[in-house]
Amino acid sequence: MKLIKKIGIVAIAALLLVGCAKNSASSETAKGKTGDSDYPKKPVEVVVGFGAGGETDTVARLVFQYASKYFDQNFAIINKPGASGELAWSEVAKAKPDGYTIAFINPPTFVSHPVQRPNAGYKIEDFRIIANMVKDPACIVVPAKSDINTMEDFVKKAKEGQLSIGYSGPGSSESLTLRQLEELGNYEFDKIPYDGSASSVVALLGGQIDSCILNVSGAINYTNDGSVKIIGVASKERSPFYPDVPTFEESGIKVYNDAYRGVAAPKDVPEDVVDKIEEAINKALADPEFKKRAEEMKLPIYYENSEEFTKTIEQIKTELTKELEKGEW
Repeated sequence: MKLIKKIGIVAIAALLLVGCAKNSASSETAKGKTGDSDYPKKPVEVVVGFGAGGETDTVARLVFQYASKYFDQNFAIINKPGASGELAWSEVAKAKPDGYTIAFINPPTFVSHPVQRPNAGYKIEDFRIIANMVKDPACIVVPAKSDINTMEDFVKKAKEGQLSIGYSGPGSSESLTLRQLEELGNYEFDKIPYDGSASSVVALLGGQIDSCILNVSGAINYTNDGSVKIIGVASKERSPFYPDVPTFEESGIKVYNDAYRGVAAPKDVPEDVVDKIEEAINKALADPEFKKRAEEMKLPIYYENSEEFTKTIEQIKTELTKELEKGEW
């Protein structure tokens, strides 16, 4: 009888321990979903996959300067250029999902790496998309004193086999645009890759290349000081900042390239962390002082929340997957 009682007591104790373990696991799971209620306790690193001074870096620094006002902590911009952004995005994909390391992403390039190469350093599914802040068309720029004044001049020189152009490297959206231009016009560029637009513009101004492709926001400083001129933009409508510059389409070239710029975190980041970062960005974009600065810098602000930006990225993935049928770019 005593033995039965002892067995009963042991069984009850075991059940209690199992129950405690389940409650503890449930508590940890809930904590994982909601994160640290004191977040943020320290600055958040925003990893930018391109060099300092380019349009991607410029947007990141401006937006997060103002987002810090609504976040209780600073955002620290960390430049890690290489492989058209892939090095930085691969690193963030593997980072601890605590909200203290996030990636500044710029689709379509962000999407093109894993679409083209299954063995790329990251997958889109490795990320939790947070928000977008800019939609920036590509453009072609040449030195101000160049005899190339229009897209027609540009195409003529390319067909003569005498045109070099700087771009952000293989796998980038600029690389795809150049391939599309070559296919449509039946010519080939002398394509020179750089780690971001800032480096390509330096080469352009140094006389090392004839032209370069970058985004409109990256050209503003150079058009302001009169060192370069834009000869065409790859959007369906003219840029409001350069209303006298025709689109590619107006020159008979139906090629389009709009770069998005936003942020994403490692996929298992807590939901309330995503909400706090998203809210800080949204408030920053609505800040009157920020809006004034953005207007002066000719930044095409285009906000999308997490859900909207995720859908945009999915659409870009579908389009690039179709483009891949023609080969890598």
